[in-house]
Amino acid sequence: MQEHLQQLLPAGTPVTYLEILLHNTPKKLAAALQQEIDRVGQPSNILVGYGLCGNGLLGVKSGVHTLIIPRTHDCVAIFLGSHQRYVQRFFANPNTYYLTRGWLEAKDEPLQDYLDYVRDYDEETADYLVEMKYRHYRKLCMVGFSQQELEECRPMALRVAEFCGERWNMEYEEIVGSTSMLQTLLGMPAQLGSVNDEFVVIPPGGEIEVDMFLRDGESAPAQSPGRGG
Repeated sequence: MQEHLQQLLPAGTPVTYLEILLHNTPKKLAAALQQEIDRVGQPSNILVGYGLCGNGLLGVKSGVHTLIIPRTHDCVAIFLGSHQRYVQRFFANPNTYYLTRGWLEAKDEPLQDYLDYVRDYDEETADYLVEMKYRHYRKLCMVGFSQQELEECRPMALRVAEFCGERWNMEYEEIVGSTSMLQTLLGMPAQLGSVNDEFVVIPPGGEIEVDMFLRDGESAPAQSPGRGG
C-alpha cells in the first residue's frame, strides 16, 4: 500500500508507517498507534489507515488532535475500495482469507505460519496450530491495486495457495482492488464540516469506541485480527 499512498499524497505530507505484524496483536497495535499520535506536537488532523481491525484501535485517544478513520471492521475494505464492497464480498464469499503484497512480503500468511511453527515446535504441533487458525477458511483471495501488482505478486501468492489448497481445499482467487477509499480519506480534512458515514471522526479529547464503527444491524466484531470472514 505504501507506494500507492505515496502517489496519492501531496508532496511533503508527513507519514508514519507502523510495523505490519502489529495487525496480529490488537493490544500492541493500539499502544503503538497511541504512541505515534502522542508524538505529534501541534494539534492536527491525523488520518489513520486502519479499520477497527479486531478492536485493535479500541481505546486510542485523540488528545489534542482530530482522528479520521475508515468506518470498517476490517482493513481489507481499504484495499477493496469501500466498506460496501467488503460487505458484499463477505456475504457472497464467506470464510475468505485475504492476501496483499504487504502481507506476502512480511510473510504474514498460512504457509509461513506453518514453517515458523515447525521451527519453533515440531510438525505435529505445527499441524494442530495451523488447523485451529485456518481450517474454517474456504477461499484464498489475493487483492492488488492493479493487474500489474497481481502479476508481480502471483508467484508468492500461488505458493501459499498450493499449501492452502492441499490442506483445506481452499479455492484461489485474484481481484483488482481500488484506491478510492484512500483517496476519499486523504480529502477528508477539507470536508470535516460535512457528514460522511464512511469515516469515523474523533474530535480532540475523544476516544475510539466500538459503537462508532457499527451500522444498523451490525454486531460488535470479535477481538481478533481481521483478514476476511
